[in-house]
Amino acid sequence: MLSEQLKEDLKSPWLRGVLGIVAVVVAVNIVFISWAFISPPNLVVKNYYERGKNYFHDKDIRQQAEASAWRLQLLLPGDMQANTPATCRLYVMDHQGQPVNSGAVRISAYRPNDANYDFSVDLQKVDTGTFAAPLSFPLPGNWDLIARIEADGQRFDTAQRIFVGK
Repeated sequence: MLSEQLKEDLKSPWLRGVLGIVAVVVAVNIVFISWAFISPPNLVVKNYYERGKNYFHDKDIRQQAEASAWRLQLLLPGDMQANTPATCRLYVMDHQGQPVNSGAVRISAYRPNDANYDFSVDLQKVDTGTFAAPLSFPLPGNWDLIARIEADGQRFDTAQRIFVGK
C-alpha cells in the first residue's frame, strides 16, 4: 500500500509535470528507435564493411599511384533542376598533362538517402580530352557523383557532391 505522504506527493502538479515530461521523452525515443529499425537508411555502398577494412590498404595504393595519376575535372551547370536534362562534362588529362583521347567513361549518381534512385550514364567523347552526356536527376536534393574512366588498363575516378533544385 502507498503511504499517505506518497499519495499526497503524487497529487502535486510539479511531480506530475516532471513524470509527464519523462514519459513523453521515453515514448518519443521508442518511436524513433522503432522507426529506425523499420526503415533503415540505404547505404550507397553495399559492401561497406569490406571497403572499410581495406581502407588503409587502398590508401597506400592510391598514394603510390598519385605520381602516375590522371587529372579529372567534372564540370556541371551551376543551377541544376530536377527532371531537367543538363550537360555534364568531364575533362581528362594523363599524368604528362596531355588530353586523353580514348577510354570508357561512366558517371554514377548516388542519392545519399535512397539507393532506389541511383543511376549511371556513359559519357561520350566530344572533343580531345572531353567527355559529355546529358544528366537528368529524378529528385531534388543532394546527389553524389562519381565519374570514372577506364583506359590503357588503368582506372581513375573523381567524386563531387551537388545539389539539385526543384
